[in-house]
Amino acid sequence: MRCECGEKNPPEARFCMACGRALGALLSEERRFVSVVFFDLVNSTQGFAQDLHTAYHRLQETLEGAARAARARGGFVHRFLGDGILVLFGAPRARGKEPWRALEAALAMVGTSPLPARAGVASGEVLWAPLGDGQAGEPTAVGPPVILAERLSKQAEGGQVLTEPATLALAPGVRARGLGAREAKGLGEVEAFQVEAVAVDLGPEGERLLRLLQRTFLRAPARLNLVGPPGSGKSLLLEQFLASYPHPAVVLERMGPETPLRSTLRQAVERTFGQAEALLAQAQLPQELALAWRYSLGLTPRPPWDREALAEAILEAWRQVLLALPEPLLLVLKDLHAPDPTLARLLQHPFPHLLVLAESRKPLFAPTLEVRGLKAPPLPSLQPALDALPLAERQALLALGLLEEAPAELLRQLVGPFSLERLEREGLVEGGRPVPEVALAAQAMVPEAQAQAWHREAARFYREAQRPLAMARHLRQGGLGREAAQALRILAQRAWREGRPEEAIPLYGEALEAAPAGWRQALSLELQDAKASLGQAEEAREGPRAQDPVLQALKQIQDPLALLPLLSGLKPYPLEEAQARLLAAGALWRTFQPRLALEVLTPPHPLVPPALQLHHRSLRAGLLMDLGRYGEAKALLGPPEGGSLGLEGVDLEARVRFHATRLRFLLEVGRLERAVAEGEAIHREVPHPWLAAALLSTWILKGRFREDLFLEALQHPDGKGLAVLALAHHRWRRGQDPTPLLKEALKEGRRLANPYVYHLALTSLALHLWPRSPRKAQTLSQHLLYQTHRTGFAVHQEVARLLRAQLLLEEGERVEHLLGFTPSVPLTRAWQAVLAGEQPQEDLRGYGILGRWVRELWRKRGAGWTRLRR
Repeated sequence: MRCECGEKNPPEARFCMACGRALGALLSEERRFVSVVFFDLVNSTQGFAQDLHTAYHRLQETLEGAARAARARGGFVHRFLGDGILVLFGAPRARGKEPWRALEAALAMVGTSPLPARAGVASGEVLWAPLGDGQAGEPTAVGPPVILAERLSKQAEGGQVLTEPATLALAPGVRARGLGAREAKGLGEVEAFQVEAVAVDLGPEGERLLRLLQRTFLRAPARLNLVGPPGSGKSLLLEQFLASYPHPAVVLERMGPETPLRSTLRQAVERTFGQAEALLAQAQLPQELALAWRYSLGLTPRPPWDREALAEAILEAWRQVLLALPEPLLLVLKDLHAPDPTLARLLQHPFPHLLVLAESRKPLFAPTLEVRGLKAPPLPSLQPALDALPLAERQALLALGLLEEAPAELLRQLVGPFSLERLEREGLVEGGRPVPEVALAAQAMVPEAQAQAWHREAARFYREAQRPLAMARHLRQGGLGREAAQALRILAQRAWREGRPEEAIPLYGEALEAAPAGWRQALSLELQDAKASLGQAEEAREGPRAQDPVLQALKQIQDPLALLPLLSGLKPYPLEEAQARLLAAGALWRTFQPRLALEVLTPPHPLVPPALQLHHRSLRAGLLMDLGRYGEAKALLGPPEGGSLGLEGVDLEARVRFHATRLRFLLEVGRLERAVAEGEAIHREVPHPWLAAALLSTWILKGRFREDLFLEALQHPDGKGLAVLALAHHRWRRGQDPTPLLKEALKEGRRLANPYVYHLALTSLALHLWPRSPRKAQTLSQHLLYQTHRTGFAVHQEVARLLRAQLLLEEGERVEHLLGFTPSVPLTRAWQAVLAGEQPQEDLRGYGILGRWVRELWRKRGAGWTRLRR
């Protein structure tokens, strides 16, 4: 491809190898970070007053010399402006180290000028776009750095180079003398610095890595892969290493699919060994391998072999050539991000006289030296990596970085065919997404108009793909705020309606940010009501909640069981749904329907207030214990011993209910000592009548009656029944008649419909009557068995079966049909073993007097029952 300057370039070139102009179409506009050098002569008009022809030739010679000095350091000579030159570092192509190279070039241009000259250097973002006549082709850099560089140049004296703080901040190591604030026309006051010398300061970490490189390559063989993400400073570290390396080195510049590898290898070989044949002679290769090696340097035409055979021959030829090196040689492979497959395989082989240092974004071989973190802002750091890509891949990466996530199909719609695999192999894309540093740079480079156009195309794509959320977000970023707000509102309303207000809330927030002013009041009311549905805000007076007939009906209901038909309509309102389910489940439990209560008490939304969640945990754990599912109950009632229960910040009533349920669990699974210790501790912290009733039950099992707890428990409606039952057990244990108290406990259990108290009192009465009035005990056990079988209270049913079996066994009847069940807790398991005539295997010490009672059964009656059973 021939450039406007006349230079003929290879087909794969993206920029002119002579002048640096872009070859082929780039973005019509692009934001770039540049360092600008404005060079001009001092009092050049005086020469024209004497001899016009001579003055012209002297001016031409001076400016051409300055341009050569700039190009030698990678600058793009953008304009000749009378007696001055505008040079760009970073546009149209970035090579890295732009601030350093600009300052170094400015010093060289001024220092070698035969006429008095000066220069200004400034850095920052510009818009790289056509301007004026440039609409037909050549773009122009427009932005503050261009103006500032010209202003600094005009303020410099002959022989001076002035710069500003931004450039110095990006080029640590440069020595400059502060001149104070100076007025820059149109820009206000600017701190000016006179540049004295250019050097690079790598910082402590960089110096450490540099010393490590120097130690690694003191002697052959040595190999190291310098690895790091784009913009991490690998190239800068590599350049400093090469500048300090005391021996000859072969440096191969960027090695990728666009690099003419043969010519690069040939130049490196000839630069190092004079003639390629001299290196070949050292290896004494067979004829076929010599032919393959010469072809790899472009010295002979392609041999008539198939591709695989040729690649193997080239690999073996180079392997033997490198093995034959007579003395150590350092080979540096720069920017080896998508290496030629044959070269990649060659790097896996060790060579006695070869030192290999390869720079890449992904590891190619071991050992590696890793560099991390951006060493400058994203745009100046990442421009070189982006500019080194083929045009199609560069455009795709910019689009992907802007959109953050996009299928390959969408990217091809935006920029045409490209290779996503190439971007992934280069370490610029991972998992279909650009690495974060690349995304930041891409977002900075793409101008607003182009960005909005891409976002609108993405919105159309996602609309067709039926991905409304992605569509809405791209509509917003594409400048279509009203359409985005409408789509986001629909999504928020749907999420709220389906019981996901936590998803609706951020969607409403996005809609509010995108919406025009006239929409915001209605959106704000809906957002407030969505938050109210999780207990995070008050209900809006004129919001949608106030108009919902389901919520209006909910407020009128007095009977908790009447809530059941409303539960399905409460899905958009997790707070009200959780409250209603809690009330309905409690009412079902009191009507002796634990299974249905558990079905109704589904887990609440995770974002409802903690107190409500704790109430649900407590009631659900109690229902699970009623149904004999202790493993599931344990998971709800807390961590293992020594762990935290996580109840900080929860209100008193919720904590008390939870701890009372937890004490019940500890009692029923035989952990009496733990129950007493934990109950005492929590009761001291939060004294409460219901907790006192639960703690009183634990002390009764230890054989002690606490009157203080008894009096406190009487103050709670449900606690009164437990307190009376505890007093009955106390009197029973002391040899007094507990019957009146047990009947009173039964009355309390029926009055408040408390199945737990009712079943405990009924079981206790049957046990008390067993030795005194077996017939009455059998009647009670039969009633208890029927009642628990009908209602599903599993553990109480186990007790009823065991009690019935015990009474029948004493009369000599067979009881196998009553013992054919799997016990839920150690106590019923041991009692079942006793009735079956077996030695109980359970350790019942954790059940207090109940455990002692079962052990006593075995000692006194086990043998007789066994004989009768047989």
